[in-house]
Formats: sequence, C-alpha cells, structure tokens
Amino acid sequence: MRTTSENRTEKREESKQLISEIKRVCERLSWSQKELAEKIYLELNDDDNEKNIEAFCFAFVKQLQRATTHPERLKEYLSIMSNLPEFKKSNLVLNKYTPLDHLSDFIQYEMLRISKDLDKKFHAIEIAKDSEK
Repeated sequence: MRTTSENRTEKREESKQLISEIKRVCERLSWSQKELAEKIYLELNDDDNEKNIEAFCFAFVKQLQRATTHPERLKEYLSIMSNLPEFKKSNLVLNKYTPLDHLSDFIQYEMLRISKDLDKKFHAIEIAKDSEK
C-alpha cells in the first residue's frame, strides 16, 4: 500500500515527465508555449476573446513551470496537441508510459527511469540532427 507522500511524489514525477513532453513537442514544432496555449484555448473554447486567450496563456505557461500541475490536465493538453493539424503533419510521436499494476513498484520505477534516460538520449540525437541541417 502506498503512502500519501509516495502518491504525491509519483504524481509530481508524472507531471514532470508530461511537462517535458509538452515542451519537447513545442520545440520540435517551433512553437512558443504561448502559441501552443492559444491553439489549445481555441480547441477548448468557442470564443476568440483576446482577454480570455491572454489569461489562459498566462495560466498555461505557469502550469508548465510547476510539477504540481495535475497530470490529468497535462494529458488533456497532450491529447489536444496530438490532434492539431501541424502535429499530424509532422513525424512526431508522443512518448507515453503506462504503469502496469502487476509489476512491482521497484520494476515500474526502474522502467520509468530507463524511459527518461532514453528520452534524454533521443532528444540529444534530435538536437544534433537539427544542428547539422
């Protein structure tokens, strides 16, 4: 049985991973966080009120700075991103770790650690390829 502290730590780690993925996609598509926020706002809302868009952009950027942002909200943002036409035209694929209940906590932690290491290595390779262009 997990303690409240362990659950909180796990959620923070998941949020950090999701935030990193959002930032990676932004970078690969050459979007600023504000541009992405505008696109997400317009997907979520039927209005294009500049004041509301600005408020959402401000909140969105803040959410990407905090590991305490709920993972569910970040997953929603990633889902919206993956359905945008620009994303679909790109060769990008979202990274996604799905915890499995039948694995021990230690094995899940190690798999997550390996996944993070691979993300960092692939990101470094992508940067190297971009700098060669």
